[in-house]
Amino acid sequence: MNMFLRAAPVHPSRILREPLRSLAWASVLAVFVAGLGYVSYRWAGTAGPLVALPGSPWPYLAAWAVLGFGVFLLVRAVAKPLGWDGEEILVLPLMVCIRFTLAYRPGLTLLYTYGLLVLACAAGAVLLWRRHRLPADTAARQH
Repeated sequence: MNMFLRAAPVHPSRILREPLRSLAWASVLAVFVAGLGYVSYRWAGTAGPLVALPGSPWPYLAAWAVLGFGVFLLVRAVAKPLGWDGEEILVLPLMVCIRFTLAYRPGLTLLYTYGLLVLACAAGAVLLWRRHRLPADTAARQH
């Protein structure tokens, strides 16, 4: 047997636990979306119908990074028990939101208020869904 083809055993302390893995993945995707937003801001003057307004894009990119982090965590909380690993599909809608935000520049308090309101409603729906689904899961495991 070739010694290069054999996988080395991984020490248990090196394996990220699921909550840490979810936090890391949501952080990476939020930074990726904010980076894409910055790229779209820099290229906005060269092409496209949505020309960015003058001013710093960083407060808006930070707002969308925070809201995107919450969205990615929420979707991961729903998707992981179902066995679905498709959180990346949310990158495109968040990118469109960033693009419109940088083009029209709404107030930051308005952006945070509506974003957190939507996240709170979605989190409540997820909690109700998981609470409703929990008795069916425990009954299926007992049989």
